[in-house]
Amino acid sequence: MSETVAFVRCTGYGEMLPAAIDQAFSLSGWKAGNALSGKKVLVKPNLLTDRKPEQAVTTHPEFVRHVIRWLKQRGATVVVADSPASAANLKNVWELSGLRAVCEEEQVKLLSIEQAGVKSFTIDGFSFAIAQPVLEADYIINLPKVKSHALTLLTAAVKNIYGVLPGYSKTLLHRQYPRPLEFGRLIASIWKVIPPSITLADGIIGLEGQGPANGTPVALGFIAAAENPFALDRALCSVLKIDVRRVPYLSDGQGKVYTCVGDTIKVKSFEVPSGTHILNVLPKGLVTWLGRIVWVRPTFSGTACIRCGKCVKACPVKALTLEDATRPPLLEANLCISCCCCHEVCPADAIRMTQSFVLRALKVFKGID
Repeated sequence: MSETVAFVRCTGYGEMLPAAIDQAFSLSGWKAGNALSGKKVLVKPNLLTDRKPEQAVTTHPEFVRHVIRWLKQRGATVVVADSPASAANLKNVWELSGLRAVCEEEQVKLLSIEQAGVKSFTIDGFSFAIAQPVLEADYIINLPKVKSHALTLLTAAVKNIYGVLPGYSKTLLHRQYPRPLEFGRLIASIWKVIPPSITLADGIIGLEGQGPANGTPVALGFIAAAENPFALDRALCSVLKIDVRRVPYLSDGQGKVYTCVGDTIKVKSFEVPSGTHILNVLPKGLVTWLGRIVWVRPTFSGTACIRCGKCVKACPVKALTLEDATRPPLLEANLCISCCCCHEVCPADAIRMTQSFVLRALKVFKGID
């Protein structure tokens, strides 16, 4: 059965946005949208860390506002929730992203899911806990920002659900499953216990380059909508010219059969980081053995680093230390698992995920971009 993915052209967060959102819901074929009266709906934006809307790291607050209004017009009881990176201060995230102001103005609850209880699951060999409010909702409205990602190349519909795992548990799972393919399968497993959902991806202004937090805002000019998040991300790969084989959570073929409806979107270019995908084609034992010469690690800009310590706090394996207030953090290379957690939370764009010479040479030899 072919999954429907709707694309609607939208170039700004002003007057055209409400109609574009309504059209995206309609074209997606989401039947539940006609039966929302009295239903509990949890809106899940991307609130990765404490950045302003114009930095395109988080879902734009006006995008969230008009989705809330669309839902309330249909009688739904709406709450908004997400769990940022563990090194981020939740109140700062709410304030800087503009979500606190929107939720107060629209009179909906903004939840701290870290304080709301969890339920544990073991699916496909992965053990994780999901925040209780997510499981108690009748529907999840998934509102990712379309961004590049240093570990998974693309972060959009599928990966946005990682934020339903509370607090530091996200960091610990990075530690347990550092290889991209393993991490991709973990995310796919989380989706198996999520209530019925629909995704509306904020691709009006996306983030390219060193995503998901230190990239460059780029005008993409669209909203994408689908019930199947895997199909939506496959369609995004096509639009953004990303090799779907390099996106680890799409490696098992989920969402492979889809039909695009609505506007035809053409994006001239979308820069993604040079990925760690070569590690997925080498046996795990060989990767361990070659660890001294085949690696992807953070490097720090001494001029850009502000010594805030967020990267040190975010590192799941304690590979970083900040011992000198005049110098960037020190990396204990043999501990690094290439999870990109430090890169995600750096507020100063001071970290780059750098590949070893041998890894770069292997990629050239194998003909991988």
